[in-house]
Amino acid sequence: ITGGGGMIGRKLVERLVHEGSLNGRAIDQVTLQDVVEPTAPAGAPFSVETRTSDLSDAGEADRLLEGKPDVIFHLAAVVSGEAETDFDKGYRVNLTGVINLLEAARRAGNTPRIVFTSSIAAYGAPFPEPIPDDYILQPLTSYGTQKVCGELLLADYTRKGFVDGVGVRLPSICI
Repeated sequence: ITGGGGMIGRKLVERLVHEGSLNGRAIDQVTLQDVVEPTAPAGAPFSVETRTSDLSDAGEADRLLEGKPDVIFHLAAVVSGEAETDFDKGYRVNLTGVINLLEAARRAGNTPRIVFTSSIAAYGAPFPEPIPDDYILQPLTSYGTQKVCGELLLADYTRKGFVDGVGVRLPSICI
């Protein structure tokens, strides 16, 4: 779980600890990665490794994927306000980090399932309620653009058979 120290990453690992399995298969190990030290959950029925690193650093994604994980939840991101305020950091984390992760998965050669979290910022505004699947992507922010780029890269790497990608567009997250 990249972004394993963040709010969604912590909630996801709590759920995995509770369930003990994913898609009907027992979980034997979870790696929590983030730029700040993630907290390992108490009482996990599987081993938990924590890693402090930055996926936008050269080689870091390769080191993270050395064990050839079956499933990767890519939650790591610079959120909308910060991505807009710090343009360079937004693109480094939200785009270079995604490219590094996808390339590391391609090099590993085991076709992992990658669950990528995107955002409704991919649409721009205004948008209808509910938003149909074929609604045009027209982001109005750098963050939205970064998420659209990540979605398109995930789709292409999936099309080529390098990964089994799933994209999830989340609504605005308030902490």
